[in-house]
Amino acid sequence: MSNQTDKVAVRNLLLLRDRKGLLQWSGRRRNHYRVVMSLVYDSDELVRRRAIEAIGRLAGSQDRHDLEKVRDLIRRLLWLMNDESGGLGWQAPEMIGEILVNVPALIGGYAHLLPAFLDEEPFERGAQQAIYRVATVNPQPFAESAGRLRDSLNDPDPATRVYAALALMAIEADTNGNGIKGLRTDPGKLSWYDFSTGELSRSTVRNEMERVLEQRGPCNRDGDQRFYRNECCRRRMTWQI
Repeated sequence: MSNQTDKVAVRNLLLLRDRKGLLQWSGRRRNHYRVVMSLVYDSDELVRRRAIEAIGRLAGSQDRHDLEKVRDLIRRLLWLMNDESGGLGWQAPEMIGEILVNVPALIGGYAHLLPAFLDEEPFERGAQQAIYRVATVNPQPFAESAGRLRDSLNDPDPATRVYAALALMAIEADTNGNGIKGLRTDPGKLSWYDFSTGELSRSTVRNEMERVLEQRGPCNRDGDQRFYRNECCRRRMTWQI
């Protein structure tokens, strides 16, 4: 089967969000990452978002027992972000984030590299998203990045503001910290991908903050006001992963 035929087949699987079909397809292909990564640059934003998600799921399902193969993939993505490669890997931070979410054994080795891209164009938003996603699994690698994330709460980009707030809530277990509370009334418009449903929607900063805080509510059965660090809440927040 040609690469173009594979690409069409995978694109259809992503549109259907057919995870089982994608895993079956990838099991018969040696170049499965290359094909899926090509769709990260698709003209359809939903396809792009699901392709990023699929890279992580493939790493977690197909190669979780071959960590060196996953490390090679992460190193390749990091190379795509440097000047030598031309900095073409615009979506690389998000893909690295999804890989680490699905292969948490590698968080200790690579998560600490993500904050370096918080201020590096064009990776800022992607780095924010990746840190938020990984921090819901393990916030420890980002403990020293809270100040830089807090600066991003005033970023001109609405999505960056939300990702920074969610990352801080995971790292500091605080939903009322400086700047976060104000986002509950932030009318900024954004395109939002929901990892629990696989759906893409037009939303606002205010709506996404409200949605996450609603998810938080049932976790505080014991009166504990902490956020992700509450074990009950960690189990409750698996919809994000």
